[in-house]
Amino acid sequence: MASTEPETTAPHRGWAIGTAIAVLASLVLGWVVANGLSGFLAIEFHDKELPDEQPVQVTPTEVGPLAGLAGLDLPDEVAGSPRGDLATRLLDEALDARELTGETITVSVSLAGDASLGEEGYVVTSDPGQVTVEAHDPIGATNALFRIADLVAAGHDWADVVSDGPVVPELADRFVDTGAVGVRADEDAYRAQADYQHASGALEDVVLSEPPYVDPDGLEALEADWKQFIDHVVAYGYNGVVIPGFLEYVNFDRLGDGFEVYGPDSPYRARHEVMKRDVGEIWQYADAMGLRVVFKSDMLALTTPLEEYLARETGLDANDEALWEVYRAGLDEFLGDFEWADGFMIRIGEGGSIYNLHGWDYYSALEVTDAAGVRTMLETATDVAADHDADIYFRTWSVGVGDVGDMHTNPETYDHLFDGFVPDNLVVSTKFVMGDFDSYLPLNPTLATGEQRRLVEMQGRREFEAFNSIPDDLGPAHQVALRELRGANQDIDGLWMWTQDGGPWRAGPMSHYLKAGNWELYDLNVYTGGRLGWDPQADLGAAEADWIARTYGNDPAVVEAVGEVFSLSRAAVLDGLYVRPYAERQVFALGLEPPPMMWIFKWDIVSGDTAALAAVYSTVAEHPDGVLGAIKAGESAVATAEQMQQAFLAVPQQLFDDRERYVALASALEYEVDLLRTLQVFRVLFLRYYEWLDTGDSAAYDEFRGALPAYHAAVTAHEQKWHGNLDLPPYNFFAADAGMEHAERVAVTRPAALALALAGLLALVLLPALRSGAFMPWRVRGDAPAPTTRMRWLVLAVPVVVVVGARITFSSALSPWYLVATLGSLALLGAAARGVLAWLRPGADGFWIWAGLGGALVLRSVLFMAAVGVRGPGGYWYRFWIDETTREIYVTLAFAAFLHSLVVVVVVLGAAYGLRLRQGIGAVLIGIGAALLLVSALLGVPGLETALTKLNDEMAVLPLGLSRILGLTVHLGIPSALPTWLLVAGVVAALGGVLAAAGRRVPAAP
Repeated sequence: MASTEPETTAPHRGWAIGTAIAVLASLVLGWVVANGLSGFLAIEFHDKELPDEQPVQVTPTEVGPLAGLAGLDLPDEVAGSPRGDLATRLLDEALDARELTGETITVSVSLAGDASLGEEGYVVTSDPGQVTVEAHDPIGATNALFRIADLVAAGHDWADVVSDGPVVPELADRFVDTGAVGVRADEDAYRAQADYQHASGALEDVVLSEPPYVDPDGLEALEADWKQFIDHVVAYGYNGVVIPGFLEYVNFDRLGDGFEVYGPDSPYRARHEVMKRDVGEIWQYADAMGLRVVFKSDMLALTTPLEEYLARETGLDANDEALWEVYRAGLDEFLGDFEWADGFMIRIGEGGSIYNLHGWDYYSALEVTDAAGVRTMLETATDVAADHDADIYFRTWSVGVGDVGDMHTNPETYDHLFDGFVPDNLVVSTKFVMGDFDSYLPLNPTLATGEQRRLVEMQGRREFEAFNSIPDDLGPAHQVALRELRGANQDIDGLWMWTQDGGPWRAGPMSHYLKAGNWELYDLNVYTGGRLGWDPQADLGAAEADWIARTYGNDPAVVEAVGEVFSLSRAAVLDGLYVRPYAERQVFALGLEPPPMMWIFKWDIVSGDTAALAAVYSTVAEHPDGVLGAIKAGESAVATAEQMQQAFLAVPQQLFDDRERYVALASALEYEVDLLRTLQVFRVLFLRYYEWLDTGDSAAYDEFRGALPAYHAAVTAHEQKWHGNLDLPPYNFFAADAGMEHAERVAVTRPAALALALAGLLALVLLPALRSGAFMPWRVRGDAPAPTTRMRWLVLAVPVVVVVGARITFSSALSPWYLVATLGSLALLGAAARGVLAWLRPGADGFWIWAGLGGALVLRSVLFMAAVGVRGPGGYWYRFWIDETTREIYVTLAFAAFLHSLVVVVVVLGAAYGLRLRQGIGAVLIGIGAALLLVSALLGVPGLETALTKLNDEMAVLPLGLSRILGLTVHLGIPSALPTWLLVAGVVAALGGVLAAAGRRVPAAP
């Protein structure tokens, strides 16, 4: 083949030297970018110290006939009171469920007990035919009666109700949330399984947008829910409740002339007055039942009129005392109107759309993000609360925003925030684990620091573990936490048990505490939490036996079988829903600490993204038991769930007290077995696939390919079996399917990558024009002999095939978004170079610009496809996430190759066509500007979040649930203005390029 490479009779030494310098500079810049990328990713794995929770073994109570109640002698302060009426009713119900002897006893209550018993304590003694309760306060007396009713209902004899001395709660505060009070069981919403909103919508059937503002039927249903819930938790030993709400009851009457925020005729004002009167009266029942009532709100709490007022008068600067004076007026009004309220709880760490009920103009904004703002807020709040003898509860829960973003888990941040700030009426509320309510987390170290009063947050309905739609006994975990944390910090004097709250309300089972679904499964955790609040050393085996007897039946066979189910439940959850080697490591990435599950992202989305699965596999590979050990752990979880199911089904149904509860637990166990079996199939699939990506072991690859049909069959069967089941919805495998579709195509993408790399190499060897363009662009001469038609086609077609093929291969032909963005950008760069050439050298042959740019792009593609060809696109991403050395070498070379392609355009325009340096740079700037404008349009037209979600859904790089739950832009800190920034940068670059390129037009060489 005759060479079409131009003869260089006078080498362009300047261009050659400039190119060499540019190459070296590109490598240096590539190294800087690679190191900066590693710093940005900040992927680290550390060991962590985990609490040791031991399963509970229950011992059934021998249930026999019980002496009847001859009478209940109550003092006037107890008789006829709401608590006294409840205690009497519960004792009567407990006795009605027992077989009675002909004997009787009398229960006598006295308020002559010693003052050391305090408000809540009591002593129970007995004499023949007599049980005596002594207390110092009616609340203590009724606490004793609740406990007696509890024991009688669980099958105990009268002798068992006698206390071993005074009974006084060890924790002064024992709070609950509001359960599912007022929440609508919206079957259509739960059936869709697509609403990840965190707002419960508890008042959506009560509050109206128009007069009369409150629906009478909704109000009546709310009141019934509330009284049922309060009676239930009072009987379980709790003494406080935290109620959502603040701005719904506030008019800012004490701000200015009283009409600064809401005018005299404002519908907000009218609605708030009705809510204070009607809804507030319902909440007040908790106070009448002796509970401490605390309301809660996110900060900044806003309505549209309030936000408009703040924007006019103060702005939303959390460091501005003027802002907090507005909220001072609101809180002063609130606590003044609800004088029976005992406190107010504030959270700043989360806020935004998923916490705001759609269509409800009461919302929050995450604006308090630094220590100064927090201190100003708390100083204001504690000051005004002190005027009302109320406490301020501050939640440390945070999601990494601002300099207080890690106050929840970092003792240094906590100490910095609260150093020297110890108001008497401040209580700091913190989750008991170092993170969210997952297993495999250390106890929260911030609970061992500080001088403030502390409240420990616990979750009865464990959201990340199937929302407790399966048995999950958390009593041991809670007990270990209270023992160890209180041993480290005597200022811990309370717990807050979430009976229902946490996570999305309508993306999971439709289980509503006391109302709908299999709520009994987490009622156990609420019950034991109440017992632990009184005595952190309580015998959990005895407590759980009592609860089982009350809930399912007191036959010893029933108690033993259900006890075995819950005793084994944690082993099934810990091995089945987690991959232990990963869960046992502390992981950091992108400045965040991912949770210990990750192969299941946020509740029920089974992961398929490379970031999560690569991290999970890498910890498995480093573990002494390796992949086989992780697979065996999953098998063990399935076997444990099957053992639980067999133990339960071995007991005849007729021995259970309630057929519906029997069926519900039987269904939950059947669901758990099926779920863990399905997850086990996926566990084998992805671990073997990543093992092959890591090691190249052909046996691992064969097992992966062999597991694919089993995976598809298992997921299909799981989804068909549980589809539409509101109590037990199927897990969501769309993300896993997306990832596995990429994995399945590796049989094609890997050889395609190798073929493209080889084709690119051959092209660089056999086509001198491309070779010169890639390696020696200064040798290209525009006055060289004209290339043949065949050579023209080859120089145009080969780069197009290699470059387009590389992008299709990398995306597994699954991402049109990626192809449009990348190929479109490259096409615009080429068009810009050719356009500038046509502008400045009319009639010039564009062959050499295509040869130069084509050669450079082929060189980039060879490097790209060589990396992909090792183990396919999945192997590329695995090394990117896990192997820092390989990543930095590759990124250095890849970024240098990218810069080199730009340099080639400049050099060829100068060496081959005589354009000045600034004109070549101008052409490149125009191309870069056009590419930025393209990307800006791709991101901005559909919306940034939508566009990034589409790209990630197609490429399966980051957890696909991020956008659906937390938002890619919010969680990763991607500025919402990014498309605008790209647009501006694109316009500036393009205009700068036009100015740089402008100059005397040079006629084409004859």
